[in-house]
Amino acid sequence: MSVRIPRPISDFFTALGAGASRLVQRYLPDAFIFALLLTFATMALAVALTPSGPAAVTAQWGEGFWYVIQFSMQASLALLTGWALADSPPVKRVLRRLARVPSSQRQAILATAVVGQLVGLFHWGVVLIAGAIFAREVGIAMDRKGIGVHYPLLVATAYAGLLPWHQGLSGASYLLSATPGHFLEGTIGVVPVSETMFTLANLATVGAVVVLTLVLMPLMAPEEDRVTIPEEKLRKAGSDVMADGGRPAAEDAALKRVVVDSNALCIGTGVLIWVYLGYVFATSPFTEALDINLFISGMLGLGFVFHASFRSFFEVFREAIEGASQVIIQFQFYGGIMGIMAASGLAELIASTAAEYATETTWYLLVFVSAGVVNFFVPSGGGQWTVTGELLAAATRNIPGTDVETMMVAFAMGDQWTNMIQPFWAIPVLGIAGLSIRDMMGYVAVLFVFSGAVFGVGTLLMGYGIL
Repeated sequence: MSVRIPRPISDFFTALGAGASRLVQRYLPDAFIFALLLTFATMALAVALTPSGPAAVTAQWGEGFWYVIQFSMQASLALLTGWALADSPPVKRVLRRLARVPSSQRQAILATAVVGQLVGLFHWGVVLIAGAIFAREVGIAMDRKGIGVHYPLLVATAYAGLLPWHQGLSGASYLLSATPGHFLEGTIGVVPVSETMFTLANLATVGAVVVLTLVLMPLMAPEEDRVTIPEEKLRKAGSDVMADGGRPAAEDAALKRVVVDSNALCIGTGVLIWVYLGYVFATSPFTEALDINLFISGMLGLGFVFHASFRSFFEVFREAIEGASQVIIQFQFYGGIMGIMAASGLAELIASTAAEYATETTWYLLVFVSAGVVNFFVPSGGGQWTVTGELLAAATRNIPGTDVETMMVAFAMGDQWTNMIQPFWAIPVLGIAGLSIRDMMGYVAVLFVFSGAVFGVGTLLMGYGIL
């Protein structure tokens, strides 16, 4: 049974999505060029607004390449293990079966939104891959049924699964702050996820934005001018993603073949990892023990179990490294931007400007906005928390009636929000889907505007003590 949407409402959102898409296609540069332009813009801002001169800013940029190397490694492993899990045969079989369910364009977009939002709440790396695979499979299933579907909007809907990630189970600032020995432990202590991730403020705001996404994305579906992609072309776009991990090479030694193709050994290794995780969670409350390292371990263990052979897992992992290579390389450029933001005081200037005008009721709103601004320059939740976390924590303590845990929720909301107009994380999605960044970014830009209103209201409710 389908819900009939009034024509004026449908036409308004369809025109809005199409207009935003045209604007983005005309003006948005490619992701790597965007990173370079952002680098030079950050340098110019630092020279203009801080005491650092051109030589100092250049040195800060160079040093920033390795500013957060530990988190860069953690973030890369989170993406790669999530990719390997999403590209495992059992997961892809489930996605293909689900992709055959929709029987209309709006149902296809709604199904993609549901899968994307649920997986995004689970893991930001998994949703980038599983969402793209699902969107492609939905496109193939709809083409077989002879039903036109606007493929760029479908892929944009899958990418929108990244919107709630920082408030979900893989939220970087939440997990980092819950990890003993983290860089802010001397300032805020170890903050269990029960005080951030599982609070009413976090659950209510992320629930609201998930509902918004499920409603908004199908509303932008055009009845005419649909950009459909034939099944043959979609299959070609996904041809580099292997279903079974390849076959043993003839020159492999016998012992090597036994090891890499052994189902028992691979599954046993994954089970061993999960036995350890079971011990950790059995001896400590889940919401207190969960941190980023345990999360990556869990993804690795599931990947071994789902692939059932080391050959399959490492073949997909190799392809994941190739597919994510631009992200990994750009991470270093954004590390350079991060270095400028931190060493020049530019990030501190943004955060302190917000704190200067803050009151008990507006502080969380200003944290949200400033985190969104900084994320545009540092599109890494953990990386941005590393740069601005200490300043935000100190400012929070100086504003009566506010607390660090709620500030972290507002920070997470801002960090994830501007991912909808920052093309950095879209690279692996586009590689699998076979599109360019200009094809789909206009639609998520519309979601950016409406979700910003929802998040803004949420932070004000937090400031008034309602959430």
